[in-house]
Order: sequence, then C-alpha cells, then structure tokens
Amino acid sequence: MKRYSLTALIIALTLSCSKDTVSSSTSDVEDPRMVASAMTNVFGSGLVSEQTAEEAKTTIFGRWEFSSSSNSSRSSNITDCSFDSIEFTDDSFLINISDPNTTIHSIHGDYTFEEENDKVTKVILNSYSGGELYSIAEITNIEVVETDGVFDISFTFSFLEDLSIFSIPCSGDLSEDYSAEKDEPMDGTLDADINSNHYKAVGLFLASAYTDSDGWDLNMVYQEPCIDYSYDHTTGEETETIDEDCTPLDSIQLELSTFGTYLFMQFSDNSPYYIEAGKWAWTNDEQTEIIVTTPSGETFDVVLTQITDSSFIMNIEELDDDGELYSAAYTWSKQ
Repeated sequence: MKRYSLTALIIALTLSCSKDTVSSSTSDVEDPRMVASAMTNVFGSGLVSEQTAEEAKTTIFGRWEFSSSSNSSRSSNITDCSFDSIEFTDDSFLINISDPNTTIHSIHGDYTFEEENDKVTKVILNSYSGGELYSIAEITNIEVVETDGVFDISFTFSFLEDLSIFSIPCSGDLSEDYSAEKDEPMDGTLDADINSNHYKAVGLFLASAYTDSDGWDLNMVYQEPCIDYSYDHTTGEETETIDEDCTPLDSIQLELSTFGTYLFMQFSDNSPYYIEAGKWAWTNDEQTEIIVTTPSGETFDVVLTQITDSSFIMNIEELDDDGELYSAAYTWSKQ
C-alpha cells in the first residue's frame, strides 16, 4: 500500500427437522450462529424472489468462488474470459474476471434491488467508468441453499454493457447461468461484537491522511499518476515533471470484508483509476496486526493503531531496495 498500493469457523446448527439441506428462507430470522456477533448474518439462504430487499441482502452477502464447472445451461455463449469470484458486502459488489492471459480484472460498484409487491425480482450492478455511471449487469433467479453448513448459490447473470468499457479484453458474452460455493467467513466474524476491532475494521474507508519516510503526503500521492520520471544514465540523476494534461487522483478508498478480501481503490474523475483486490487476515489475538496478500502473492505485515468506531491508522514498515527502512502510514476514515 505505499504510494504503494495496499498493495473456519462454521458452527453446526441444530435443526428441529431431520433434513440436512436448508432451501427455505433463513434470511428473515436471527440465526443462532450469529448470536454473539454484531456483523451481518453470514448464514442467509433461500429463494431471493420470495424475499424482501433486506432479506435478499443477507442471502447474497459473502464471497462466492466459481469453479471451472460453474457455467451451466447456456454454455453456448463462447468466451475466452471467465468469472473468478463475486462478492457482496452490505452496500457494494466486487467481480473478478480472468482474461485469456489469466490476468484478473476487478469491477467494483454498488448494487440495487428491483422489486414487485415488496419482493426482489432482480439485482442491478452499477459501476463508474470514464466518469459515467453504468448499470452494467442484472442478476435474476437467485437461490442460496445450505447443505451441511456449506452454502451454494445459483443465479442467471446478464451483462447490460460490454466489458470493453472497463478495458477488459474479452470476446463473447459472459451472460450465463452460474453456480458457486460461498467462502467461509474470517476467524473473528462470529464473535465480533460492536467493541471488537474486527467489527470496527470491516467496511469502506476513505484515506484522510498519508505520510511516509520519503516525506510524501496525501496530496503528493494524488499527484503521482501525473508525474513523469526521467533518468539520466550519465549523471545518475532522476528528474520529475508534471503532466499538465493529466487528471490527478481525487480519492483513495479501502474496503475490508469479513470474508478476508481487501480492496485498495484509487479514483480519478469519479471513476476507478486503479483497483487492487487481495486477502487480509488477523495475526494476533488483540486484532491489531494483519497480514496482507497481494494479487501477485506478495505478503507484508500491517499494524493498526488508534482504532475507533470511525477510523484507524494503518502502519507499514519494510526495507527498500537499498536496505533502508521505509515506513508509511494511512489514516482511514469510515464512510
């Protein structure tokens, strides 16, 4: 994350009936497995078309991992890209798509529900590109079934926009019927009360301050995409010039999910300039230290300080290429 991108615990439910598979809605009742937690219920299930928007939000909540056999009846749509995962938080979604070169592309945005007679008929995914807001896809026929503590989702996914607006090089159409299995929530989810650091750290945050040992501040980070670097091999000097035609960053956001996903996002002109999606996990019982795994598999340690209901400071220390200690600190404010 320097200028510098940032960069199971399922408890068995005792049922009063003998069936191992739960297909009826459990999103409208308090799940006893969540009794010690203030987090969003991670055990929602049912047929979304029979649920209210509030119930449906709990049903789709979580990270859903696709396998190579996820495509079903409409496999006649030939494409060289594939879904890697889709994740829903309380207010946002993240889609990871693998292109023909196995590069993962992330699309992030918010979602809304369309309803008839107070029941959800479809989920609409919305995202910005080029400063414009698009309704990029709709999801219908959503059902989540729990079998022996494992949650599986099935749905119909229909793109409303071409992926080229996100510069994703796919041919064909990813609009298909899909099924996927839900990831397990992070350790600490089921006992995260409102005073826990886990409860305070999960959510969407805006960078409100930045400092590092090189003397950079947040405004300089905003300007970095517009800096052109040139190196003189004769003198060994590096010079920096500002591209006056470049639009600098206007915000940096961090989203941490209770399914172990982090999203580090830089925005310019109200659109994502850079998105990095990786993994995070607590490494101490006090929930003040985490390990971050970037998309390339690199790992580094982060220390959280001054954790409150509304903000925390994220501190990083590492050795640079010259063996000197580099340190950086982001202040994140909850949105």
